[in-house]
Amino acid sequence: MSPRRKAAWLAACGLGVASLLVLLVFPLVAAPARVGTPYRIGFISSVTGPGASLGAPERDVARMFQERLEREGGVAGPDGVRHEVQILINDDQSRADVAASLARRLIEQDQVHVLVGTTLSGPSLAIVPIATELRTPTISMASARAIIEDPATKRMRTWIFKPVPENLHSAAKQAEYLKGVGIDRVCHLYENTAYGQDTFASAKQEFAKAGIRILYGDSFDRFATEFPQVTRVRASGCQAVVIGSIPPAAAVINVAVAGRVGPRKIVHGHGACSPDLIRTAGQAAEGTVMPCGKILVADQLPANDPVRRVNLEFIAEYTRFTGGQPISTFAGHAYDALQWALAGLRAVPDGQPLPRVRELARDAIERIRNYVGTHGIMTLSPEDHLGFDAKDFVIVTVQGGRFVLLPPNRWK
Repeated sequence: MSPRRKAAWLAACGLGVASLLVLLVFPLVAAPARVGTPYRIGFISSVTGPGASLGAPERDVARMFQERLEREGGVAGPDGVRHEVQILINDDQSRADVAASLARRLIEQDQVHVLVGTTLSGPSLAIVPIATELRTPTISMASARAIIEDPATKRMRTWIFKPVPENLHSAAKQAEYLKGVGIDRVCHLYENTAYGQDTFASAKQEFAKAGIRILYGDSFDRFATEFPQVTRVRASGCQAVVIGSIPPAAAVINVAVAGRVGPRKIVHGHGACSPDLIRTAGQAAEGTVMPCGKILVADQLPANDPVRRVNLEFIAEYTRFTGGQPISTFAGHAYDALQWALAGLRAVPDGQPLPRVRELARDAIERIRNYVGTHGIMTLSPEDHLGFDAKDFVIVTVQGGRFVLLPPNRWK
């Protein structure tokens, strides 16, 4: 090797050794992920008041999601930019006026990007015109069809969504069960709220299709402790009593009916799918039946049911977070609503002004397809801001102080 080539070779070796030393002393460090503007989700539930047995679990789910989001570093958009997510949790006290005031404050002052709320149908309906006026995507956790569909035009409300099955779905499943056990004459007692009135209207529509007659229907005050309606039930000739109410009122009237109308079957709506029904009604709840979301009996679902795994994982996390609180379908409503809200935000690239973030999030929520949720598989569209298939409802009964799946071959 010539002196010149030898010198070049030694220089190259020296450069390689130097480079290696640099790498050893200063290892390569990945560039930090880009961080964008924080996102805000307004969250309203009925933590106090008559809807507390529903709204408190929903609040707990929101707290659980906040902890999870902090642990995971928020959400990433389609451009890879990560965004912190703040969930601003509020209590509407089960009142429509409070819900409306909170919604306006969250949208106008706190400038939330998505709103989730609220627990009950009446307060949710009070939010609808505000969210629509201020063009903010809103996901309700209540059941009334009018929340997402304008009753006058039968068109979807552009800015409003909900992952909660409706009273029409519940009534159709009730009718299927009643026909299956040979009952065609019922009484219907419902609380005097937007939810209760909707259960009665839905029952009249769906029961008629199945050839089931409502011999007596009447409302009751959800704070009542005495029910003169029960006397009329006894004289009506009905074979079963359908109750359209949520706990605690659903449990109180359940006790009154079970103690005074003899062996008539008691059938609740999906608003009663809560451990509070069993806790408050006690022995009187035994043998009652109701259509519920699959989350309530997740561990009893077939192994090949696609929602089984999602529900079991959620229930395990929820139970750990709450220190052992039992699951309810209402916790599931909050889980699905927040998942939809996050799906909307994940579709937004960084650097968008607030109105554009809201618009892009709304569009993304409306494009959700084959979402595996706590109640079933949902697909949204401009014509359907719920996407629930009534076939995903299951009939459950109360046995030994717990909810038990009741498949059709065990109805009779």
